[in-house]
Amino acid sequence: MKNIIQIAGIRDINEARMTLESEADYIGFPLRLAYHKPDLSEEKAATIIRKLHCGEQSVLITYLGQASEIAKLSRLLNVKTVQLHGEINPSEIKLLRPFLPDLHIIKSLIVRPNGYSELNRTVDRFAELVDAFITDTFDPTTGATGATGKTHDWEISHRLVEYSPKPIILAGGLNPGNVAEAILTVKPAGVDAHTGLEDSRGNKDKRLVDRFIQAARQAFATINPIEQNTVELPIDGVLDLHTFSPKEVKDLIPEYLETCRRKKIHNVRIIHGKGSGTLRETVQAVLHKLPLVKDFHLADESGGSWGATIVRLKEEE
Repeated sequence: MKNIIQIAGIRDINEARMTLESEADYIGFPLRLAYHKPDLSEEKAATIIRKLHCGEQSVLITYLGQASEIAKLSRLLNVKTVQLHGEINPSEIKLLRPFLPDLHIIKSLIVRPNGYSELNRTVDRFAELVDAFITDTFDPTTGATGATGKTHDWEISHRLVEYSPKPIILAGGLNPGNVAEAILTVKPAGVDAHTGLEDSRGNKDKRLVDRFIQAARQAFATINPIEQNTVELPIDGVLDLHTFSPKEVKDLIPEYLETCRRKKIHNVRIIHGKGSGTLRETVQAVLHKLPLVKDFHLADESGGSWGATIVRLKEEE
C-alpha cells in the first residue's frame, strides 16, 4: 500500500461515480457509527457498490467491535476493505480473519493530546493482526474520533509512520489547501479526506475533490520520486494484487509477466481474491490481450481457490 487516496463519506451514487472518475483509489462508507449519523443507509450503500461494480475500491468505515457483525455487514456491502474506527479487542480481529480471509483490515489510531505512548502500545497490540493503520483526530468537544474536520499534530503521525511496521494512512481535517504539506510532513502511505471536500450542504464538491487528488498526487511524487513509477516485487511466479490500488493493475500485470518469462518462469499465479469478481474480470481482460499468454484459468480448475488465476506463458522465441 503506497500513495493511496481515499475519499470518505459518500452520500449517493452520483457522488460515488464522480469521486471514482476523479481517480480516487478508494471511497469510504461510514456505517454503524458511534458519534455521527450515517450519510446513507446500509442498503443504499450496498446498491451503489453493486451498480458501480466498485467493491474492490469501497471501504466499510465502522465502529462495530464484534467480528460476526463486522463480517455480516462487509458481506452485505460486498467490500474488500474494512476500517475499524472504534474500540475493538485484538481477539475479535483474530476471529474476523476466518470469516473473511481476503478482507483488508485497517485499524484507527486516534490522536489525542499527550497520547503518543498509548498510540505506540496500540500499534504493538494490533500490528500483526491488521494490514494498515489510519490516524485521525479526537474532538474533545463532542468526543468524536472521526469526521471532525480537525487536524492534529502531524509530527505525531510522522513519528507513528517511522514506528509502525504497517502502512499509516493520514486523516483528520485534510483539504486541498493542506494535503500537500501534510504528506510532505508525515510521509504517510495514504491520505483520507471527508468533510474538507464538502460544500455548505455537506455534498462532495467536484472541484475540491479534483484539487485534493491533484495536490496529493504531486506531493506523493515528491516524497517517492522513484517508487511512483517503479514497483519492487519478488519475481517468483506469484503476484498478489491485494497490496496494489485497482488502477495499477493494468500496467502491473504485463510488466510482471514479461519479467517472469525472462526469468524462465512460465507458470504464474495471480491472486485477486474472490469478492464481487470485479478485479478478477479486470485481470482476465488484461490477460486476453497479452500475446505472451498461452492460456489461463481460475485456480479452482486445478484444485485451488477461485481467488486466483493461473497463467501459462509462451516460451520466448
